[in-house]
Amino acid sequence: MNRSFRITVNVLWALFILAASTIGVGVNLPNTLSDLVAWDKIAHAMVYTIFGLLLYLFWKIFFNSRKAMLWSWLVAVFYGIAMEVVQYSFFPNRYFEIFDIFANIVGATISLLLIYFLTDKKSQSYG
Repeated sequence: MNRSFRITVNVLWALFILAASTIGVGVNLPNTLSDLVAWDKIAHAMVYTIFGLLLYLFWKIFFNSRKAMLWSWLVAVFYGIAMEVVQYSFFPNRYFEIFDIFANIVGATISLLLIYFLTDKKSQSYG
């Protein structure tokens, strides 16, 4: 998988997240604790799990596995927070929801765990 393909895939996924975060009619904020584990939170986690995995493939071009994992997680978390701020600040009927941020962070963390457990530990550089 070459560098331009990895960049293109990451940019397209980030644009998909942007579109999904900003297009559409309003959402209902959770009213109960059970609403926090609603389908949209699972969707947030899944989207950011995929984003974290794609980012890892990109950062692996430049860094060893450990640093690529760190950068992937940081970018996914920052982007997840930024999307909540953007949709609240610029799009009517969209809300800043702390539990969406939490779901995004969970997804980014799941990607780290998947990478960690699915890659060969011996090939990971610790430098």
